[in-house]
Amino acid sequence: MKLGILTDLYQQHKLYEKSCQKLNIDYITIDLCTSNWLDIIQENIDCNGFIVRPMYDYEVQRDVYIERLFIISKHFKKPLYPTYEELMLYENKRNMANFLAVNNFPHVKTHVFLKKQEAIDFFLQCKYPVVIKSNLGAGGLGVEIVKTRQRAKKIMNRIFGRLTSLFVMGHPQKRKKWGINIPVHGTAEKHVMLVQEYKEIKWEWRIIKIGNSFFGHQKLLKNQFASGSGLVGWETPPKILLDLVGNVCDTGHFYSMAVDIFETKDNQYYINELQSVFGSYLDYQMKINDIPGRFLYKNGDYVFEEGAFNHFGSCLLRVEHFLKLLAGCPNQPS
Repeated sequence: MKLGILTDLYQQHKLYEKSCQKLNIDYITIDLCTSNWLDIIQENIDCNGFIVRPMYDYEVQRDVYIERLFIISKHFKKPLYPTYEELMLYENKRNMANFLAVNNFPHVKTHVFLKKQEAIDFFLQCKYPVVIKSNLGAGGLGVEIVKTRQRAKKIMNRIFGRLTSLFVMGHPQKRKKWGINIPVHGTAEKHVMLVQEYKEIKWEWRIIKIGNSFFGHQKLLKNQFASGSGLVGWETPPKILLDLVGNVCDTGHFYSMAVDIFETKDNQYYINELQSVFGSYLDYQMKINDIPGRFLYKNGDYVFEEGAFNHFGSCLLRVEHFLKLLAGCPNQPS
């Protein structure tokens, strides 16, 4: 068994290298970000499968990366982990909203505008506040709760242009540096506008499924946002949410997925995000009665197993699952 580890520009792939070293698995690291990437893939086409950590800072770079994965997955017919299909939803809120809608999963109603006049008409009659988001962005970046028509119009003019789309500056994300919010024009949203219905939430649940392993915890609020707050509630996740995430992954044939789910103040659940690759900084992603562990799905129930299973940013668990998939034993616990 030999795995190919596809690089990104930000060295995230090194966690996969450490995982393969830990498991004593033969691997080769392949630079997918170089101009002769195709020659390198063809030279290493004997790999049983390729492990992927796509880029996420800039949408154009992400799109080029996904285009290259299309060739590996669809032309060369090589297995990817995560799959090409789930990576098509990664840092792509527009595509994610389509997937959730066509499969009738509970989600926050989302509007995607390509026409400025359609956006103008919407903001004239919609109920405020609304949430305007960039297509790409994690940890609450590119998300704004908009309370007035005037503010919505200002953002709309940045995205579509005041007079013509030829001179669009775009609506940039803001990142905190030296204690102040600085616009990051390299990530500015242009020509397409994504607007969501506002939900008043108590907190957000993060439910993770990797293979047959389930984890869950709360992401608590900080200044109206759960994403990026860094505040964690180690509460037992409701079974209904574990079932929901299992259904999402079965429907999409997803291998690795973190599903962020709003719990509103009127006790409803709405899927907010699907991320096949996600931040995982602790060696555990769930604690039950202060004991780290995971749930394994067995015979229609979730069985708690004590331990730390999220080493190397959960990459070790992904590699173990990928090896079982390649060996034809996907449901055996890692």
